[in-house]
Amino acid sequence: MEIAFFIMMGWCGTKYPGWRPWKNPHPHPDPEPWWIYTVLGLSIIAGVAGGTLFRNAIMENQFFAGQIAIASGLAAFASSGIVTGLASLTKR
Repeated sequence: MEIAFFIMMGWCGTKYPGWRPWKNPHPHPDPEPWWIYTVLGLSIIAGVAGGTLFRNAIMENQFFAGQIAIASGLAAFASSGIVTGLASLTKR
């Protein structure tokens, strides 16, 4: 159940295609439609990895007592946002 939560947070942390306001919008139809699927897969992997690693790091920490799933979900969301942001900067 926790992995499914990390997958959802990874999916939700994905940057949308036009998140950079200083960049020109993509032409329609997009000449590279596979890119969004690549970014979604990357964000899901980053979400699961970020959430799992953070959960393992705070397992015995008393500061996060009772809030391990929530804190790990936020770490999954943040890691997927960072990874997909960096990946989308490399496009074009």
